[in-house]
Amino acid sequence: MVNFAQVTFQDVQEAVSEYDRVGQDEFLHGHDFGRSRGYELLLDGKAYDSKAVLGVAHRYATGALAASRDFSGGPYGAAKVLGDLGFEVTQPAPSSPEIVPATGSWQDVSDIGSEAAREAWCAAARPVLLDIARRYQAVITYSELSAEIQRQTGIRTKQGLQHWIGKVLERVALDCHEREEPNLSSLVINSSGSVGAGYAAAVRSIGGEEPADHDDHAAAERLACYRFFEAEGLPANGGTPALSPQLAQRRERIRSRATPPPEPKLCPTCFIALPSSGQCDGCA
Repeated sequence: MVNFAQVTFQDVQEAVSEYDRVGQDEFLHGHDFGRSRGYELLLDGKAYDSKAVLGVAHRYATGALAASRDFSGGPYGAAKVLGDLGFEVTQPAPSSPEIVPATGSWQDVSDIGSEAAREAWCAAARPVLLDIARRYQAVITYSELSAEIQRQTGIRTKQGLQHWIGKVLERVALDCHEREEPNLSSLVINSSGSVGAGYAAAVRSIGGEEPADHDDHAAAERLACYRFFEAEGLPANGGTPALSPQLAQRRERIRSRATPPPEPKLCPTCFIALPSSGQCDGCA
């Protein structure tokens, strides 16, 4: 597991100095990284491959290189870590994932087949979800994850998200089960803050039955992820299971509407509802 908590501003500068000393090609090839596409570290007027620099900075901080396969380089991985350290990282225009994927060119699902596409998307989803799991109470939406794994793999589909992302996350859940890890698919929510029915199906494929409340189940599983992957910001007491803020608010509104107002207290003399003071104005 890669944890960037020990990486400092100075470690990144050391990695950049090495990059300048040996040159881009040797730096990337020597550490087995590819070129960044859309997310570049800007420092002193120069652009650097953000993921590679962070991976090498981890070596300066801990003595061990963070391998490219162990974390993502997009907005939930290297770009966020570097940004949190105070560095400027370029953000691609919203249209750029449609133009330049990480592989350099696009393939359609029909070119390689649905099974191969799902396998590739599942593999690409893991490092993205690991980045999320390493930040306490962080989550990612289905649309955000789908855009990132299509960009990372260069495999895209015109099929509606609801028709394929569930199968990908089911594979993620099974992979976590085989690794004896908490279910990373619990970190993925829809625009309403719920994990949706697809999560329940993934749980069923592992344990044989769906949870009674899939959002409560996912909240507990998310906490297990934060603990297992040593999330930054995890409280000393281990944290507590939590619904997404928007889902928690919606449930509270539903509970409030379903709870009848309390019975008014009546004056024992005239039987008129008492004001908040508890003293009857008519009998005083």
